[in-house]
Amino acid sequence: MTEFILYISFSILIGSLILYIIPENKKTTLKIPKKLLYLATILIPITAFFPVYRTANLLAVDLGFWFTLKNVLLTFEIGRSWLFISIVSIVLIFVLRMKKFAIRLHLKIWALAVTLLMLFGYTYSAHAATITEWQGFVVHTLHFLSITIWIGILFIISWFSRDKDNWIPFLKWFTPVAIICLIIASITGYLTMEIDIESYDDVNSSVLQDYQNSLIVNYGQALLIKHILIISLVLFAFINGFLFRKCQARDSFNPLKWTKLESGYALMIFGVTAFMGQSWPPHQIYNLIKAEGGSPLFNVLYDGDIVNIIQNAEHRDIFNVTMSFSPENYLLFVLGFLFLFLTIYSVMRKKSVFFSILFSFLMSISIYAGIILGIQ
Repeated sequence: MTEFILYISFSILIGSLILYIIPENKKTTLKIPKKLLYLATILIPITAFFPVYRTANLLAVDLGFWFTLKNVLLTFEIGRSWLFISIVSIVLIFVLRMKKFAIRLHLKIWALAVTLLMLFGYTYSAHAATITEWQGFVVHTLHFLSITIWIGILFIISWFSRDKDNWIPFLKWFTPVAIICLIIASITGYLTMEIDIESYDDVNSSVLQDYQNSLIVNYGQALLIKHILIISLVLFAFINGFLFRKCQARDSFNPLKWTKLESGYALMIFGVTAFMGQSWPPHQIYNLIKAEGGSPLFNVLYDGDIVNIIQNAEHRDIFNVTMSFSPENYLLFVLGFLFLFLTIYSVMRKKSVFFSILFSFLMSISIYAGIILGIQ
């Protein structure tokens, strides 16, 4: 929950500050509560402290909590990052409180720069950064930054616009920005995934094999659900950015309800990503299954023996999940594409939010079931 709030807070800050800089004739009429920016700024160090607290609490067995907390803050990367984030957040509040902030462009740019410093402080202590040094830091930073720019702007426009004025001028610059962010997020997301699911049991295994192996634990299940939800997010982004352009001239057409739907999928992805942050990465599947068993969701749908085989193994060994797709699996994938088509149809022809959500949800279930039921 804390990471979910942190993702939203960064998105609100970055999206708002970018839109503050954009000229008035290239965006809708916005009413962004100043208190929202203060709240987001305060919530970032608060939510970022929870991993610090958990680390200190885990290590404070013999030395005491406060002594351990001090050591974590001063000697651990996660602690030093939190101190940096906290100091920078105070600076940001001072910048936001300046009297002429609303009319001075350089103050808005300063606020955005300070927010980016906070973001760098957060990604510096992320999982990918801690196990691969600067490479993981750069990749994760670019990934997180591209997502918060795209989703942050989308979220603020969707929920804090008073009207749809200047919608076409807005789309002319936002659509290319969203496409660039999507490309960067896709590339860096793949590289981050390589780091996060890399097997320590079998150093020669491929990324695909690591992905398959991860599906039997919580992290892998969440990763698969996240990727499927991204299909819906990109689908509605394509609809809003391209297919709806012909409808903009109609006074009765309201694009904001559809961007709200798109932002809703983004929030679900944030929630799943936050859950992944609280789950053990599948670096050592054997030890993870021995300690915690398989994912509850996986256990409900899977009727094979792979989890029991690992749990009952007397010796540590390499266990690989295999996939085999039958006609039933391919039928589920076909149903997924059918529901994708029906989603587009319900949006373009019926303009029905309910049916577009229903069909996109059924699409996600079909694709998910087709993959999971293919596990041997």
